[in-house]
Amino acid sequence: MSPGDLAKRTGTDHDVLHRILHVLCQYGIFEHGPGGTFALAEEFAALRKDHPHSVRNRCILLAETYDDAFGALLNTTRTGRTGFDEVFGVSLYEYLENNPDAEQVFDAAMAELARSAAEAVADWFDFSPVRRVVDIGGGDGTVLSTILTRHPHLEGVCFDRPSVCARSSDRAPAVALAGRLTYQPGDIFESVTAGGDLYLLKNVLHDWPWHSCQRILTSARNAMTSADGPQASGLFPPRLIVLEPLLDCKADSVHVLYQTVISGSGAGDFQTPEDIRRLLAEADLEVISVTKLTSGHHAFECTPRPPASPPSSPAERPEGRLADIPREQGS
Repeated sequence: MSPGDLAKRTGTDHDVLHRILHVLCQYGIFEHGPGGTFALAEEFAALRKDHPHSVRNRCILLAETYDDAFGALLNTTRTGRTGFDEVFGVSLYEYLENNPDAEQVFDAAMAELARSAAEAVADWFDFSPVRRVVDIGGGDGTVLSTILTRHPHLEGVCFDRPSVCARSSDRAPAVALAGRLTYQPGDIFESVTAGGDLYLLKNVLHDWPWHSCQRILTSARNAMTSADGPQASGLFPPRLIVLEPLLDCKADSVHVLYQTVISGSGAGDFQTPEDIRRLLAEADLEVISVTKLTSGHHAFECTPRPPASPPSSPAERPEGRLADIPREQGS
């Protein structure tokens, strides 16, 4: 398109937009076309909304809301407090609740980020004995819709904040899987839907400090051991899969820093598989396996730890259980 047509479509100043397009061409993002037109370079096609692997909303989130929060990086460095609170006056989720446009971009960005993990889990885990999957903090249902599409015998419950569920119930994943995918609003810190065979926690824990993670895991464990609700036939006891991108190499430190600025210094208190194992053990969850998925996530498969029998004497009291946790599996 010509700069004039683009300016009309975007409501921008023709001359300024023309200069920006020339700069973007210098960096290979746009290309000069015939007759003074411009086109998006093929290497950057994923910026388009209709691209099958679109990163459009992720880029908007990073370049707008998150970039604004990084304006307070110096304050975070001095105080350890979240830069987001300093800039916006409220936490990230409070801000999203009161800014529907930003919340819509955030939801879509999380869906874009979830695609690779959803495909990796759908390929990796044996869902044959599972009937009901509950995704805790499941957003718009991207992960569940991928799993349910790949495994037609499953039904899924997406558990998230009321505003998220209200927006998501009429979106494509819910419409395409009507009758199999439902949305349950609630507070992950208080309670989670009971009656699932398999519970998922993907990219949730790293947003919160250790004590908040314990509350989330306790809610999950209570749901897994609850007698309330229809217990689906399948895995007994129910399983929990925790999916987290951990600090495997120096490049991952970028992710740790931005979590600190957005969520505060307490967020992401864990950075290694050993940290997650300790977190789960403190929540009375026993790790069955740890697998590095093709998406780069570590998948921790857990069950509720059975109540321990009281030791008959002080000499028989165990020193700890961390040594009993299985070793990590390969990719």
